[in-house]
Amino acid sequence: MTPVLTECAKSAEDPPLGISPSCLFVSTSLATWTTANPEQFARDFQTNDTVYRRIDPEYYAWLRSRMVVAKKAASTGHLDATAFEDLRVRFNAVHAWAVEHFGEAQLLAAVRTFRSCDYKPPLPEEFECTKPVGPVPSRTNQESERLARARGLVDEIRDQALALGWTMESLYFCEGYERRPIAAHYGVACYIGGEHRIGEVTRQSIEIVGPSPMETRSRFYNPDVEQPWIVRINPEGK
Repeated sequence: MTPVLTECAKSAEDPPLGISPSCLFVSTSLATWTTANPEQFARDFQTNDTVYRRIDPEYYAWLRSRMVVAKKAASTGHLDATAFEDLRVRFNAVHAWAVEHFGEAQLLAAVRTFRSCDYKPPLPEEFECTKPVGPVPSRTNQESERLARARGLVDEIRDQALALGWTMESLYFCEGYERRPIAAHYGVACYIGGEHRIGEVTRQSIEIVGPSPMETRSRFYNPDVEQPWIVRINPEGK
């Protein structure tokens, strides 16, 4: 079976160091985690803010679909070449492990039948639900409904955004239900109004489109990547 990126670097041919011979956990950013006792862990395992999922053919197919998006983004200049190379090396290590343990036929079958819209990737616990458990005070009902709708819109572009370098926090994080002032740790979902929609998605920004007829457009900028207007100055003048 040929990896999704045929021009794989040689360094990606070797699986990640320390991988268990029978079990591999992988995050959505293609970081890997292993344990000597995989039977003691559930399918999804969270450590700090990172969630790892036990790799299986379906999850492999989802990761591969993300790499297709990342490759297109790199070819159009929306994803930095160095960032894409890092993703490619990580993916091909996972690919090599999956081929060895599941076989090409099983992986190809998963890729052929895979539907991205039906697959739910592993998410940190704080992002699993769009609404809190239990009753919400009446004064917050409108805001909770707005945030639930906003997170639903973000769900639709999540895979594309993650492939471009956005993080789960920069997409979803929002304390409470009221929209917040612009701050680096709040996600784009906090700033999507009840009648807004999402427009263009790039590595640097996500476009928020207002309601008709004006459809005012604003941009939420990715706090985790370089922006073209930022010029870094060497304090020593070198």
